[in-house]
This record gives sequence, C-alpha cells and structure tokens, in this order.
Amino acid sequence: MKKEVRPLIYTLIVLVILIAAYPTYLFVSKTMTEIKIERMLVESGYDQNISKKETVFESKTGRYVLEIKYTNEPDYTYNYEIVEDHVLTTVYDQHHVEVTGSVQHELK
Repeated sequence: MKKEVRPLIYTLIVLVILIAAYPTYLFVSKTMTEIKIERMLVESGYDQNISKKETVFESKTGRYVLEIKYTNEPDYTYNYEIVEDHVLTTVYDQHHVEVTGSVQHELK
C-alpha cells in the first residue's frame, strides 16, 4: 500500500508548488514592470508632472500596464507596457480613443 500512495503524494506536492508559484510570478512581473517603466520615466524627466498612476493587469495580453495621467495633459491617459524589453506607449483620450501622431510623453 505504501508504494501506491507515494505517486499521489508526489503529485500533490508538485500541484501545491505550481499553485503557489503563479501568484508569486504575477507579483514579480508587476514589480519588474513598475521598476523598469518608472526608471525610464525618471531618465526622460517625465516623472515631474504625474497626477495619477496605476498599474493594471491586461487580461488580453497577459501583461501589466502602467496607466499615467499628467497634469499638463489631463485629457490623455498614457499606457506604458513592457514588450520584449521595450516600452510600448499607447495614448488614449477621455473617450478612450487611441491618439495617433506625436505625443508629449512617449517613452522610447
């Protein structure tokens, strides 16, 4: 009977480890995204006029996005996300329509 129980115990241990690893992965991913983007904001000098900053999880892409509103552009919401070690900047107006063209706080 002991030999029959061992595979079940090993399977349960692996399952518990996998379940515990997912929230840890999400936390580390969120923290790394915030650190990278905030560092680039400081280097670009864009950290001075921030009125609102929030990190949200995009379920469609599976990535975290830093949403920022600036005091000098209150009608725009800047979304910064890390895609393959590059920062993707997307800007939306107050009607959630994507703004195309040149914008003031674009990270490259």
